Amino acid sequence: MSESKITFSLPLARKVLDMLNGISVPSSSFSTGMAKVMLAEGLITVITRGSRKSYRINNPNACRSFLKQHFTSSLELEDWIEMKTREAEVSRAELVGAGAHSKLFTSRSFRGFLVNCYEPIEASLNENRFTLNPIQGTSLFIEDFETFTISEEVVIVGIENGENFQQIRKQKYLFDPMKVLFVSRYPQSSDLVEWLKRIPNRYIHFGDFDLAGIHIYEDEFYAHLGERASFFIPADIEERLKNGSSELYDKQYLK
Repeated sequence: MSESKITFSLPLARKVLDMLNGISVPSSSFSTGMAKVMLAEGLITVITRGSRKSYRINNPNACRSFLKQHFTSSLELEDWIEMKTREAEVSRAELVGAGAHSKLFTSRSFRGFLVNCYEPIEASLNENRFTLNPIQGTSLFIEDFETFTISEEVVIVGIENGENFQQIRKQKYLFDPMKVLFVSRYPQSSDLVEWLKRIPNRYIHFGDFDLAGIHIYEDEFYAHLGERASFFIPADIEERLKNGSSELYDKQYLK
C-alpha cells in the first residue's frame, strides 16, 4: 500500500466524504494515487459513462475503517476535516498578522508524535524529569521531541494502526517481559523517525502484515535505523494470514 506517498489534503478528504455520502466523484477531479490505493483495497468502484469515468464507494464501513487506520489516526473523517479546517484558519490568521513583516515563514502544526505505555516509564523533556503514565483511554503528544529522552533499556514499538495503538493494554502479552514505549506517528510525518535517529533504543515496527506494510517499514524506518529496527511478526502469523484477502495481498507484489 502506498498511502505514505499520498497527501491527504482537505480537498481530497472532502471528496472522499462526498463519496461516503453516496455522491459519485469524477476521476478527473480525484487523486490518482488515492484512487489506486482505494481500488486495490476494494473500497471503490469505477463507473463508466462513455468516455467519462467516476468513482463510487461500495463499502462505506470498510472505507471509514481504512481512513482511520491510514490517514486520520482513528478520527472519524468528519472530525478530521473539522480539525484540519480549524488549523487552516489559524494558519491563515497567522500569515495575515505576519504580512507587515519583510520575511514570511510557515510552520507545520502538530510537530511530534503520540506516545503511550501500560506501565510507568521515566523520561526527560528539556532536561526536566517526569514519569510517563497515561491513564487508560488517553495518550501523550510529544511536541518538543528533540529534547525528549528515555532510558536505553526501553524498547520502542511503533504502531501504524490507530485502533491497535488505542488497545495497547490488550496486547501486553505480545511484548512481555520487555519494558515498552508505544509510539504513533500522528500526523503522518518524519518527526518520529527523526527522534528515533537521535536515540540508541531498539525499535520494533508493529505494522500491517502485508507487502505494503513491509515496504513502509523498510523504506521509512529500517533505511534510517538499520539493525536497531525489526519488524514484529506474531507467533500465529500463519493463522492470521488465512483470514486475510489473498486477492488484495497479491495486488501488492510491486512492493
